[in-house]
Amino acid sequence: PARAILPYCQALEKLAPHIQQLSMESNGKGVSIDGV
Repeated sequence: PARAILPYCQALEKLAPHIQQLSMESNGKGVSIDGV
C-alpha cells in the first residue's frame, strides 16, 4: 500500500524521509535514490 506523508510545517520536512527509511528497513527492502 502506498502512503503519502505531507509535512505541514518546516519542522516536519525531515520526518517523511526518516519514516520512509524505517518503513523500508521493516520491510527488509533497500531502495536507492533512483528507485532501483
